[in-house]
Amino acid sequence: MAEFYVEINAQANGDHLVHNAACSQLPAKDGIRYLGSIASCASAVKKAAESFRQVNGCPQCATSCHIA
Repeated sequence: MAEFYVEINAQANGDHLVHNAACSQLPAKDGIRYLGSIASCASAVKKAAESFRQVNGCPQCATSCHIA
């Protein structure tokens, strides 16, 4: 299990990126929403999609869930 967060503000392409807690690209606390302690980034992306229409995994820390 890992702690996951989603960016509140979308990227230029509309993606809200999902990060794990140890990511070097994790924005400041006021720019993210805690998703929880989740078993995989795929599950974290699904959870984030409940709140945001366009979600993607971070290319740095959630590579298995990142769609280029």
